[in-house]
Amino acid sequence: MIEIDATHTPYEVSDLDAGCLLAVISEGRHSALVLGRQQLRLAHQWCVVNPVVDGGSSASWCDDAAFASLDLDDLLGGEGTPAVAAFAAEEFAAASGISRYAALSLLADALDLHHRLPLLWAQVELLEVPGWKARRVAELTRKLSREAAAWFDQTLADGERYGWPTIERVLAMAVAKFHPELIRDKTGPLTKADWDVSLNHRYGPDGAASGTSTLDVVGDSLDLARFHDLVCDEAEKLKRAGDTDTLGQRKAKALGSIAEAQGTLDYEGSDGLDQRGGNGVDQCDQRGDQRGRMPRRGLRVFVHTTLADLFSADDLALADTDRLGPILIEQLTDWLKRHGSIASITPVIDLNRTGSVDRHDPPAWMAGQVRLRDPHCVFPHCARSSADADLDHIDPYDAGTNELRGPPGQTRPENLAPLCRRHHLAKTFAGWRYVRNRDGTYTWTNKHGHTWLVTALGTIQLD
Repeated sequence: MIEIDATHTPYEVSDLDAGCLLAVISEGRHSALVLGRQQLRLAHQWCVVNPVVDGGSSASWCDDAAFASLDLDDLLGGEGTPAVAAFAAEEFAAASGISRYAALSLLADALDLHHRLPLLWAQVELLEVPGWKARRVAELTRKLSREAAAWFDQTLADGERYGWPTIERVLAMAVAKFHPELIRDKTGPLTKADWDVSLNHRYGPDGAASGTSTLDVVGDSLDLARFHDLVCDEAEKLKRAGDTDTLGQRKAKALGSIAEAQGTLDYEGSDGLDQRGGNGVDQCDQRGDQRGRMPRRGLRVFVHTTLADLFSADDLALADTDRLGPILIEQLTDWLKRHGSIASITPVIDLNRTGSVDRHDPPAWMAGQVRLRDPHCVFPHCARSSADADLDHIDPYDAGTNELRGPPGQTRPENLAPLCRRHHLAKTFAGWRYVRNRDGTYTWTNKHGHTWLVTALGTIQLD
């Protein structure tokens, strides 16, 4: 049974008194419980109708590089959950209007609740536990063994309370009972499998385009403690040098100072030999200089602006970047002051330039034009930067045969579009197809015939 309110009828609440408002709030809570249950039901059924068959590949959390081999057997959910067919998450994400990662999370939570936490799922079905809370429990217990998850589920159900203090206490008991190695390592539910460093360039909660991002790290406790000490030491140096910013601000700026110093480290050994062996001059990395030093490490960012904006007195003027999104001109000028020696000005790329080549890989001018024209992957709801994307031939490239070459002019700007590696593979192997429209938008169709329109401002589902 599907429970969908198709009316979408707004109602006025400004004239309600306190008693009526409480009644509406209570009704809204019930509706939220129903919608949360429905969301998880649909997610689980999508997993059911998309099993792995005939030795096929499964959906995976792994990164694009590992995914390219299509040799996957990772489970979305915890131990004991069935595998889901590769690319099922992409279709679910497009239909739901959410990112691939959000779709993977929802599918994994639904699998865990049905196969590892059935008693908790029963409470969701009875509308006694909200879907969002059950999903959070599923996420927290995903690393536990199936036996530990079953014990957690039974213990939690026996208590008939689902407050966070109870959930956290039972989780700690499950970890201690079934995974004592996590206690000895002092890692709790987190294990080495969770180690990662992720950088997020999205806007803050106020929507400001301030050139501010977040860096999240999960790793070895000793390594992170040592690095934090290094950051604090560098922040103290900034203070002694006259920096009047707060400690937190100086610690954040210290990361840049550390990166700057690391990028210019001299890798020559004390005996004049490169640490990798051989003479430092003759054997140095091709990216290094003739003294054997490693090049500056860092993110290559293209900033698009005009000289008028760059020298404008308007602090709220914006510049656009290919990786970091819009930033304030004020932030850009600060970057140029601190890193001007590694900045360069390139000519404006003509987005209307035409031309073609009779080869698969586009020349540099064409690749730059396509990536500037489409700053992100053009798959529905994908926001991955085009800077690292594949340039896909919308009409598949025909290389011809040894006797007969393929048609001329196949590689041209209007037949190229940036796709991140995962969505490039989805287009190639999972039945997706798309066209570039005359206005620069893209129309995508999946194997079931559903269509989406991808514009510069977002994705619109057409049916």
